[in-house]
Amino acid sequence: PTPSRLLTIPPEIREHIYRLILHPHANRQYHEDEYTSYDYRSALVLFRINRQIYLESRKIFRDLNVFVRIETPWPEAQQHVALEGHVPIFASGKRVSKFTGHSLNVAIDAPDVFIPSATDEEQCFLILLDDLDKFTQMWFYSNLSHPGLNPQLRLTLKLRDPYTPDWDEKRVSKSLQRGLLLPFGKVRNLHSVVISGDPKPLPSIETELRALQALPVPSPEHCLREATRLKQEGNVELTAGRYTAALELYKEAWKAMHVIVAGRQRHIHADRFFAGELQEEPYKGKIGQQERLVLRVQLVANTCQAYLKQEKYDDCAYWGKRSISMLRQAMG
Repeated sequence: PTPSRLLTIPPEIREHIYRLILHPHANRQYHEDEYTSYDYRSALVLFRINRQIYLESRKIFRDLNVFVRIETPWPEAQQHVALEGHVPIFASGKRVSKFTGHSLNVAIDAPDVFIPSATDEEQCFLILLDDLDKFTQMWFYSNLSHPGLNPQLRLTLKLRDPYTPDWDEKRVSKSLQRGLLLPFGKVRNLHSVVISGDPKPLPSIETELRALQALPVPSPEHCLREATRLKQEGNVELTAGRYTAALELYKEAWKAMHVIVAGRQRHIHADRFFAGELQEEPYKGKIGQQERLVLRVQLVANTCQAYLKQEKYDDCAYWGKRSISMLRQAMG
């Protein structure tokens, strides 16, 4: 067969081409409401050109696409993180239970609670390291919404070097260890955390992770103050006619009080977190949920005004009607 013209290019340029083709960003599909998925079918044509290109491009693929396997006894967990956390699931089911190319195994269980056994298809799913932060952020919100859950859960993190032969020394770089383990610093108040692997994680990284997990969560009052500050900054942009900048600041204000806006999706987290009486100024003696509701209504009004200025009337009507329904429900 005729040699591929790709092999006539210098190796360093070929590597650059492989990186452009095989990077997760290049294979990410974008859907409505900021959902994403991956499709590598076109990119992996590289693997079928010839053996030399296969070996060269496979190395780059493995460098760029680091997999994390998540095991949980709850069949609804995968759907929860995909729908509410906007975490793209790379693969799930029996294929994942047999998969060995992951660099971190994440096992979540409740050692003191009986859970009826589920099938492998319900227990395992695979995500990319690029999306691990979304997964742990969703878990952070879940803890605020259901504060009694994390104290029942054990988290087991097992580091892996999936590609070095068993007879050779396993290696995972310090930067990759940090990328794999430190996102779990957001996950607090667990029953226990077990960290192991081959190679064994660096003690300094384990110490850093446990220090992050020990940090207190910012108070409801802090969240409300930050949301108010961002809203006011957005109002300045709105008054100046910078409507896109205003909308971005309003989105950050929602996020500051644990309401995530993604397209036309709005995910409201941490109701329990804001449920009690506030202890810090300027909210001392007030009910957190009521203060958050007032701030949400103000943000909707500002957001609708920005959409009107942009002549995005459908978006304005959608958020306005949704907020009317929210107020009616809140008032009974």
